[in-house]
Amino acid sequence: MFPSSPAQTHRAHGRILVVDDEHQMLAVTKAILNAHGMEVVVTDSGAQALQLFADCLPSPERFSVVVLDLTMPGGLSGFEVMEQLHKLDPDICVIACSGFFQEDARDLCQAIGFTDVLQKPYTLEHLVATVRRGLARDRAMHDTLA
Repeated sequence: MFPSSPAQTHRAHGRILVVDDEHQMLAVTKAILNAHGMEVVVTDSGAQALQLFADCLPSPERFSVVVLDLTMPGGLSGFEVMEQLHKLDPDICVIACSGFFQEDARDLCQAIGFTDVLQKPYTLEHLVATVRRGLARDRAMHDTLA
């Protein structure tokens, strides 16, 4: 018998929306998070992300965490998407993701509304730990409201 997979040993609760214009990054991120028991929806467009988010907002299928690429050419930027997400749900956990962070980027991103920061290229462990922190934050927030 094979050892149990991360999905079997630790099932995460909450849906994750991953937004990135790089299709390979979407596929890898989804596979990693799925393997750790997370339900993941991916899109390569900020406009589509906002539509998916809005469509699921009032339901039990709402998203708990959004992993959002900051630089997506040809459409809304990650900053614009984050602003719109917070208009729809001021408490949504939005994780900024980019390969272009400077040293003070974490503090700056958090000051403007991002919950956390993922620097590309990120490790499997860093991705999972960052998303789990977001899920825990979402759970704590909604347990308090219930």
